[in-house]
Amino acid sequence: MNQIDWRSVLLECATMVDENGPHYFVAFQTPGPNWAKGVRYNEQPEFMKHVGYMTELQEKGITVLSGPFMEQAGGLDGVLADGGMTIFRAADRDEAMRIGTDDPTVKSGMLNVDVKMLWVPFHE
Repeated sequence: MNQIDWRSVLLECATMVDENGPHYFVAFQTPGPNWAKGVRYNEQPEFMKHVGYMTELQEKGITVLSGPFMEQAGGLDGVLADGGMTIFRAADRDEAMRIGTDDPTVKSGMLNVDVKMLWVPFHE
């Protein structure tokens, strides 16, 4: 069985591939064990604690982008889905896990978080 040289394939397919592209971390926030069932995301009892933590990350320049998933477009006039996603900067996986789990709503169990590393070979 022949081994595919993916690096060569990528470089042949697109001259815009940045093989040294940046790495970010992605936190997927989903309802945790203490999520109030039947209550919209922005009406959860601890929602503003989550917003405060996300605002703090934004002010520190850690966040690349962050927001809730949507059932229907329209911002706060739309329909929010249960959960969201944050793309952020961190020095390494340990720091990324700390950032993801330091959210007070993760600590309380309102949200679960799954943090993954993202390599960005295609970007502006």
